[in-house]
Amino acid sequence: MGYEALPIITGRNEMYKELEKAICNISQSDDEDNDELYFDDLQRSSKKYLKALPIESNAPLEKIQLDNNIEFLPTKEKTLKILKLTRNKVTSYSYLDMLDQRFWILYSLDNSVDIKKDIKNLIQKNNSQLDYTWFSSSSLKHLSSGYSKTRFSIKFNNRFHNANIPMKRLSLQLTAEDASDIANNLLDNPFIGKGACFSNIEVLLSDKNNDYVKSRLSMDGSINISRGNSISNFIEFQQKTIQGHYRPIIERIENDYSIEYDVNIDGINIKGDILSIKLSTKIENIEFFVHNLLKGTNPFRFLGFSNIIDDEHILVDVLDLHNFGHFDLEIFPDELLINLPKGSCGNSIVRLFTLCQENIDPKAKLIGGSGDAIIPA
Repeated sequence: MGYEALPIITGRNEMYKELEKAICNISQSDDEDNDELYFDDLQRSSKKYLKALPIESNAPLEKIQLDNNIEFLPTKEKTLKILKLTRNKVTSYSYLDMLDQRFWILYSLDNSVDIKKDIKNLIQKNNSQLDYTWFSSSSLKHLSSGYSKTRFSIKFNNRFHNANIPMKRLSLQLTAEDASDIANNLLDNPFIGKGACFSNIEVLLSDKNNDYVKSRLSMDGSINISRGNSISNFIEFQQKTIQGHYRPIIERIENDYSIEYDVNIDGINIKGDILSIKLSTKIENIEFFVHNLLKGTNPFRFLGFSNIIDDEHILVDVLDLHNFGHFDLEIFPDELLINLPKGSCGNSIVRLFTLCQENIDPKAKLIGGSGDAIIPA
């Protein structure tokens, strides 16, 4: 029957061995030409694909409110737990790696729909102190550069009726031996390029020893493996993605740009700087945008109060439901200025930017007050 489920383990070395078995089993039991179910997360295939699901955490596991069907079992290592999930009296096990205290990784063989539903329930409790990692189209393009792109998806929803983008919705999936040139041509297309927002990209990682893995990175940070034979290549890509790319962005936002007021005998010294989401096209109705931004529902999950200065200028006090942190927005048709107080979560800003690319303008840029790009192009 192949590798059907992850077993209980005692430590990290044992975990890596089991994960490599799961990766190798995909290649042994599958025909690549008939692998289309993998590309659609909504399909309930019987195939057991290994996936890594990053979780951004602002609290220790002991303080997280758990659903009744979730239990964490200990291992010999404090930073490694076994997630025991019970659905319809059926139990499965996944591995929660908390070696990085801020960015946990959940490894699972469970069906994508099921495991993502459980993680969504965990994350989307108000003040859960948890969030997804948010990989913008800019991040996906940057991280996939230098690799052969074997599959990708483009998804854009013109949620705020941007008249400068000539489409209400765009959804495209493409598979090829190497789709890199196709992806670049789509970005340069005068029609499709305006709505070309990457939602996931699959890349081939290989070395001279014939070790390889095909990994698909999605907008929510999840990494799915379609085939391979090397846990080392996969972990290397995962670390490049989270610790090498995503963590530095969050830390730069929080350390260099969050605003702090230092009061001394000489007056007030302001530390930090304004952040800006610069749009290449204008929001036609910023009042409609603000109304939807502050509904407290998916995808933004923000609440707040707005002060309408005029038709092209609105001030907003934003509350993030994930952690009850606050930040201020100053919204114009072609720019969102962000004042992030010291101690607030930088992940909130990356979520806002990622969703702006997906729903307003795929060519939007996140920049600092001096014009420096926060996310590499």
